[in-house]
Amino acid sequence: MSKRPQHNARKRPQQSTRSSAWLAGLLLLVVGAGLAAHLGQQYLSQPGRLPLRVVEINGDFVHLEPAAIEAQVAGVIDGGFFTVDMQKVRDAVRDMPWVAEVSVRRVWPDTLRMHVTEQVPLARWGDAALVNLHGEVFRPQPLIDAQELPRLDGEQQDAPQVVDLYLLMRSALVNSELTVQEMRLNRRGEWSVAFGNGLSVMFGRGDLVSRMRDFLKVYPQLQAQATREPERIDMRYEHGFAVRWKTEAVPEGGVLSALAGEVDG
Repeated sequence: MSKRPQHNARKRPQQSTRSSAWLAGLLLLVVGAGLAAHLGQQYLSQPGRLPLRVVEINGDFVHLEPAAIEAQVAGVIDGGFFTVDMQKVRDAVRDMPWVAEVSVRRVWPDTLRMHVTEQVPLARWGDAALVNLHGEVFRPQPLIDAQELPRLDGEQQDAPQVVDLYLLMRSALVNSELTVQEMRLNRRGEWSVAFGNGLSVMFGRGDLVSRMRDFLKVYPQLQAQATREPERIDMRYEHGFAVRWKTEAVPEGGVLSALAGEVDG
């Protein structure tokens, strides 16, 4: 019986050695690149390397001053391009009373670019604050003259609810001569509204939306009275309401009328 040649068996150890050498070389290259990147980052992160020289501020401002924002940022920057604490910078600007939102990013090689959104007041909140469309209360100092804005009032945690119901009522009155001058939710959970024509309405606790609808249903009838004008309406009754008239002396409590009946009690 003849024997087969053993050529391939002799070459396998040599191929394995070459593969190992290639893998070792690749591993060394990867480790070297990683080490170089690490050393480069350490070098660039050293104090004095790549300092931030420019703070670029973008946004449409009415009450904010870019110089004031720059000063706020300068007070918290404690590193260079790579080491500056971006969250610290963002929080510092966000804490300014007229700032609603802020975004910050690095622009090579020495710039912080910021986009700042200014608060837009929807109404006054109490005596010394403003509130925006989202129910966020803010207190700029000094407080701007905002007498033309409606006044909303309540506990600060209730601000989103007060804003939502104010917007609902404002929308419901879009085709009416009535404008909301003041809306209040007191500590007992009672709602009251004052309108621009001097009319005040007590809605009490419970389902404000339902009582608001009842008020909008009966008010045109009250307004149609030729000889007198309502001054105060109490909607806190389960099946009726009470009216105090401007032009007629009425005992405290006014005239009680059924919602489905005649306006004059």
